[in-house]
Amino acid sequence: MQITTKNPLYSEPPKPWYSIIILVLMFFAGMFIGQFLGLFISIITTDLSLSEVPELLSLPLTEEKKAAILMLQGLGAIGGFIIAGLVYLVIVERIQLSALFNLKQINLWAIILTIIIVISFMFVNTVFIEWNMNFSFPGFLSGFEEWAREKEEELKLITDFLTEFNSFGQFIIVFIIVAVIPGIGEELIFRGILQNKFHLFFKNIHVAIIITAILFSGFHMQFFGFVPRLFLGILFGYIYYWSGNIWYPILGHFINNGFTLILIYLYQTGYIGIDIEVQEAYPLNIILIFSVITIYMLFSFRKQFQYQKFANE
Repeated sequence: MQITTKNPLYSEPPKPWYSIIILVLMFFAGMFIGQFLGLFISIITTDLSLSEVPELLSLPLTEEKKAAILMLQGLGAIGGFIIAGLVYLVIVERIQLSALFNLKQINLWAIILTIIIVISFMFVNTVFIEWNMNFSFPGFLSGFEEWAREKEEELKLITDFLTEFNSFGQFIIVFIIVAVIPGIGEELIFRGILQNKFHLFFKNIHVAIIITAILFSGFHMQFFGFVPRLFLGILFGYIYYWSGNIWYPILGHFINNGFTLILIYLYQTGYIGIDIEVQEAYPLNIILIFSVITIYMLFSFRKQFQYQKFANE
């Protein structure tokens, strides 16, 4: 199955390899400017002083630090992923953004399928989450494993702190920063730009999807969550490839992050009794049921765009 021409990010001839270096430089520049702006806003709007900035992620974690961390994370991601990605597409790739973000190509049934696929896969992915969390490196990598677990614990402590919602308003802010912004920005960079580039370079979509997913998972720097995030990246990669529309992986990413945050909020407010943050796999029968659902919905999603392609020919 070939990529359809409606995908404006897949074009011949491919840009040279150094265009990726340009993208990386734009990413870091956008991230730096965004975080600098976030730091400036945090200092003038909270009691955080400039001398406290180097210890922003150290104990004790305060509400002032939480506001600053969220500000840096949110504006940094907007600058590094969204703005840098869009500027790169316009200047380097010369893509018309109106064609890229064309809502007229959105299909309601495909939206429903995407939502079902992502939520059902979240149940399946608990197997890989539990396995990866308990993974032990070989003896000669024991030093690395110890360092990696320490970093994992530090990140978990910060994540738990940021997702302790004191109000509904704070939940909305975290929801935007953790679900909305990454859903748009990370999919734009990884699936929208890098996956298309690797496809053009290697002439093999499966290689392109896997390499992009490896970079996507590795970027998050969580070694004991690498495998489940890798499979998630592969899932988003095929959703994007089959549809040729960046909105579907954006939706999938948003659902994955947002659904988790909603469950955390409902658990904290006492509306549900299931703690989603417990890293345990669901029973085998549940895993099998949702595996079948995920596979069936993926085939349905793929067929949806095969039929659409044939109808337009």
